[in-house]
Amino acid sequence: MSDHIQKNDLYVYDLADDVLSSLEVIYFNSELEEVQIKRTEEPKPVVKPITKSKRVYSCTSCHIEKFSDGNGDYRSHFKSDFHKFNLKRVIKGLDPVDELQFSKLISENRDSKMEKAGTNDEEDSDSSTDSGSDSDSESEERNDDGNDAQDELDTIIEAEVQNLNIRDDDSDAGVVSHLNTQSPLVFLRSNKLPEGKVFGVYKCLFSKNGLQHPLKSISTWKEQDQSQKFSVLFMIGGGHFAGAIVSHQRVASSGNSGKKSKLSVQEQSVQFLEQKTFHRYTTRRKQGGSQSANDNAKGKANSAGSTLRRYNEAALRADVQSLLKDWEPYISKAENIFIRAKSVSDRKIFLDNTCISKDDPRLKSFPFTTMRPTSHELKRAWCDLTYLTINDKPQPKVKKVIPATQPMKSTSKRSTPEPSSQPSEEEQHSEKLISMIQKSKAPLLISYIRKNGIDINFRLQPSSEYHHNPTMLHFASANGYKHMVLVLLSTLKADPTITNENGKTAWDLAKDNSIRESFQLARHNLGEDYTNWAESHIGEPLSTEEIEDRRQKLMLEEESQKKQLIEKELQAVKERIKEEKEAKRGPGRQLDSSAPNAQINLNSLSENQRLRLMREQRARAAEARMKKFSGN
Repeated sequence: MSDHIQKNDLYVYDLADDVLSSLEVIYFNSELEEVQIKRTEEPKPVVKPITKSKRVYSCTSCHIEKFSDGNGDYRSHFKSDFHKFNLKRVIKGLDPVDELQFSKLISENRDSKMEKAGTNDEEDSDSSTDSGSDSDSESEERNDDGNDAQDELDTIIEAEVQNLNIRDDDSDAGVVSHLNTQSPLVFLRSNKLPEGKVFGVYKCLFSKNGLQHPLKSISTWKEQDQSQKFSVLFMIGGGHFAGAIVSHQRVASSGNSGKKSKLSVQEQSVQFLEQKTFHRYTTRRKQGGSQSANDNAKGKANSAGSTLRRYNEAALRADVQSLLKDWEPYISKAENIFIRAKSVSDRKIFLDNTCISKDDPRLKSFPFTTMRPTSHELKRAWCDLTYLTINDKPQPKVKKVIPATQPMKSTSKRSTPEPSSQPSEEEQHSEKLISMIQKSKAPLLISYIRKNGIDINFRLQPSSEYHHNPTMLHFASANGYKHMVLVLLSTLKADPTITNENGKTAWDLAKDNSIRESFQLARHNLGEDYTNWAESHIGEPLSTEEIEDRRQKLMLEEESQKKQLIEKELQAVKERIKEEKEAKRGPGRQLDSSAPNAQINLNSLSENQRLRLMREQRARAAEARMKKFSGN
């Protein structure tokens, strides 16, 4: 911020006069090169009172005010080429001309056409005039008069546009506009800023028509009574909601003081006509995302927390829509409606069955990042929106120049591609076999092996990759595919005695006990005469019942061990609690029942101990009375 410019003077709805008078819109071409455009401002039309006796008509496009109701001149004027020409000039952004200038432009255009025709066309025109009659030429002129006039007007206007330097000399530069920058800001030049710095005002503050003339819109805002103007701000996300009706008229603020010390002077000046905040627990801590989004992605969870979050989402939606209904009188008259919603579902809260239409031109988003929805954040966002910002002037795009030799090198490389090494047939088989083992596709594996005539003890390729797992049985055992181990051994009759380069069989590579049980079950199914089981290192054969019994015994042992551990832990906890109590109030001592009550010092006991002692004394007294009565 420049030293001589105060932040409070940059409020767009009440710009300081010296700042406003210094502003100029900066125009850019598509390459972000600044283009100087000199245009004369259109004089404001003079509104004259209309009397009942005589009605006066005027043409703002031609700047003519001379038509009366009686002579009908205005009707012929609106049908004339002069009026149509000025209308087209206004649309193109050009100034209107008077009748004298119009006649001059028409004559110059016709003279230029005659010069371009040259001597070659003179012979053709002579022959045509000699062969045709005067009546024929006149009829042709009458028939083509309308089209020729329109073409002539368009030609003149296009020439005027080219002469205004609205387009850059480079054909790639495109149309010049202050909206060409890929920025949410409209940039304004000012002599109050140092070189290389410009003002910026957010485009979303303007209406669609007002954005075409930003300085005119800013001047209009300053002239209007902003106390009657207001906008609507909404933010929602993560279960937090904040909304406010903010007036365009600021309130007086003396600066940071008291509870408002965390707010800047500009934020203290923000006037909220209405404001409301909600919070509901809708998102798991450190997880992110709403419960509904999680349900759509992973299915509906049945935990207590998920149920609570679903309920809170519905409650938050109802709270917000109820607030929208209460604020409907404000929303219907608001200048702008700014909504910040992180997700589509959050945005639908404001648009589904509410007073806000999704096609409302006032509906806009915050063009910058916002924090958690709070009242403070609403004030900060409003200040960021409505105060001019000081920015670096946009720099032209840098065009990359590619050397002429570079494409030639790239094409030469493409013309001689390196031969790609195709995998061998064994490698292709290995890839497919491993894929089916990993997916536990036993039927497909059996079918593929038999169809292609592959040996069950086929060595996987490339050998450098499978030197630890040379066969399918080794691979299944080492990677924990117990079902495939049983299929390879029992069904396909793989050889369990084959070793890898380290001398280990498939049994030696078993990942856990369940894999070993598959080997032992296969040994039981195949019988002892199938192979030399000692060389395979596989343990004793086990049937399905024996494996189940072993699992049951192991489960019981684990449960017993767990119970013992739990009991030990409970005993340790009891001992620790007892030690903590003794350390806090002492070990205590046993009361002597024979001693009189007067000898017991009750002051040394806590309140609970005294109550317990009194209950015990009353119980003993009751027992003594019962014994006495029973003895009598």
